Amino acid sequence: MYAGAEKDSDGKLISWKQLKQEEWITRSIFSIKQDVRLLNENIIALALKKPLQKVIEKYGISANNIDWFLPHISSEYFRQPVSECLTDLNFAIPQERWFTNLSERGNTGSASIYIMIHELLHSGRLNKGEKLLCFVPESGRFSGGFMHLTVV
Repeated sequence: MYAGAEKDSDGKLISWKQLKQEEWITRSIFSIKQDVRLLNENIIALALKKPLQKVIEKYGISANNIDWFLPHISSEYFRQPVSECLTDLNFAIPQERWFTNLSERGNTGSASIYIMIHELLHSGRLNKGEKLLCFVPESGRFSGGFMHLTVV
């Protein structure tokens, strides 16, 4: 992520100091931006695969014991790569056990996991004792967090 600059065709940053003042607004130079090429190439491995592997090893969790998987995905573009990553880790969770509200709510950013939990909780689909695994990637630093919850 970056601000106060623009990337050229080679991916190098051009500082706001190198641009004309009238370009600052027309080119949104001071907006926070993200290189989605870097995101697309790295987010699954760095925010999901490596951290989930550690969680599996440390806590001995199994996909068979997960009733609901709640992944924050910012777009449908990431659904298949997330699914493939889970399969690569021998942690495949069938899509019918995924809960996401992306198509209804859009990308709600940092609030998405709370909104998903709230909607699933009030959907009538949860049963006492079921296990949820929530996945929240943080794309600015290529990290990921997990919550393993039990319905009471």
